[in-house]
Amino acid sequence: MRILGLCILLISFNLGNSQTMQIKFCGKTSAVVPATDGSGQDQRNKGGLRMDFIRIGKLTQSRTSPFYTLGLASGISFKNATWVDGCANNSNQTYCSGCTTCKPILNTSNGSVGVSEGKMVENVRLRSSNNDLYIESTGNQNVVCFVTDPIDVSSVAGKKIEVNVGYEGTAKDGFTTVNVNFNYRYNNEAWANLLNQNSNFLRVIDTALLININVPTAVVSLDNTVDFKISPNPVSNKLFIELNSLKSFDAELSIRDIQGKIVENKNYSVLEGANLIDWNIEQLNPAIYLFQIADKEGRISTSKFIKE
Repeated sequence: MRILGLCILLISFNLGNSQTMQIKFCGKTSAVVPATDGSGQDQRNKGGLRMDFIRIGKLTQSRTSPFYTLGLASGISFKNATWVDGCANNSNQTYCSGCTTCKPILNTSNGSVGVSEGKMVENVRLRSSNNDLYIESTGNQNVVCFVTDPIDVSSVAGKKIEVNVGYEGTAKDGFTTVNVNFNYRYNNEAWANLLNQNSNFLRVIDTALLININVPTAVVSLDNTVDFKISPNPVSNKLFIELNSLKSFDAELSIRDIQGKIVENKNYSVLEGANLIDWNIEQLNPAIYLFQIADKEGRISTSKFIKE
């Protein structure tokens, strides 16, 4: 059964410096055992997923004028090759290092386009043919992914973009397609889900996901303007910050936990030259904290300290 899916991600960009984006395509199928049929032909494609393409463009332009295309003749083409195979003895839970075939995924010019990721054992195979990428015979214990190399999206700073993906699945002779999902992330941040589809895909899929988000603005450092020293460190009761600044400005001072959540904050008028700031932190629980100074334009400088 031929399955075709189309996903569109609408994203609002608000960028300062260079930004990157990655797409992750993951799949799970039944295990095709044996790997070859009675005629000696490899039959693992009978339980497989095929990624047709990824296209990224400005709003309404992903199909007509994409600035990034993978898997179509108009863009980056997959090299015909097998990237992961022979994994019966692979003990790595996240990579194919124990497989007899384990390679970075290349384009027709032998440039890298991405890598494999996930648990890969037994008859699992990842290959590309005719500019499509195939995940086959993963089995019940595996989820296999293709992760693109970082894609530069800084040229569309401040604009909305679409991420358009196409895929299909096969389920023949009793073998099944179990799951397919697409994820995305910016600048090595946490992965966010675009699409998750469970079932044997016995119907045509044609879906569009519209998601408006603000991509985090690239943070500009205050380090060229201010220099500060925290003491004592570790600290028990009172924190002293010796701060030297090249100019006067209105600042926000904050103490944050290690996850970045604000614990305490205050406004402060920084003077050009030397500034001495003291902060009573006796009430804070013992832990690692961050002291941060930010100006009105959002530029920051941060240092870590330990509360005993």
